[in-house]
Amino acid sequence: MKDIAGKTVLITGAGMGMGRLFALKFARASCSLVLVDINQEALAATAAELGTPVRTYTCDISDREQVGRLARRVHADAGLVDIIVNNAGVLYGYPFVQSPEALIARTIDVNVKGSLLITRAFLPDLMSRRRGHIVTMASASSLTGVPDLTAYATSKHAIAGFSESLRLEMKKYGFDGIKTTLVFPHFVDTGMVTGVRSPVVLRPRDVVDRVFNAVLKDEL
Repeated sequence: MKDIAGKTVLITGAGMGMGRLFALKFARASCSLVLVDINQEALAATAAELGTPVRTYTCDISDREQVGRLARRVHADAGLVDIIVNNAGVLYGYPFVQSPEALIARTIDVNVKGSLLITRAFLPDLMSRRRGHIVTMASASSLTGVPDLTAYATSKHAIAGFSESLRLEMKKYGFDGIKTTLVFPHFVDTGMVTGVRSPVVLRPRDVVDRVFNAVLKDEL
């Protein structure tokens, strides 16, 4: 397993849910953390819980200009990023024809555009040293259709295609040291799935532990 102590890890959606748990996990591995969330109060709560110095940045990752400013600030404050955890996401449950257009747009903007913008902003850091790791949180809905979650499933199909295409692109152009991990969890017991009825609901900590170990082992 690789040693990630001292590596700079950028985590989106770090204010709550699995993002908060990812922050705790990587902090225990002696990583330098760059935590990003749109919710400033939640982000501050995560930082306070860690008990170690971290860098926090409030940003709407679906906004290109905000991501550009974020990248400039992170590079000035923390230098180059080694590991990107594309964790931020939103989920709204409606029959498709009843889905408010604003929520459909927000789902695509955060779940797809946000991860693409963040990765594009920080991937050159990894490429400059020809090593690093990118984690992308897809979903079991990336692999099948889900009634009443049409926009969400669409976004997760898209982000899975992005991650797999990026993996092949890095290999094609000789950046084999840049690893990717694409995650397909079933429903996870966070605030996003409150009220969901399913025979399988995963514990957030179990998912985070599994993803963390995948990073250490360079698992896809």
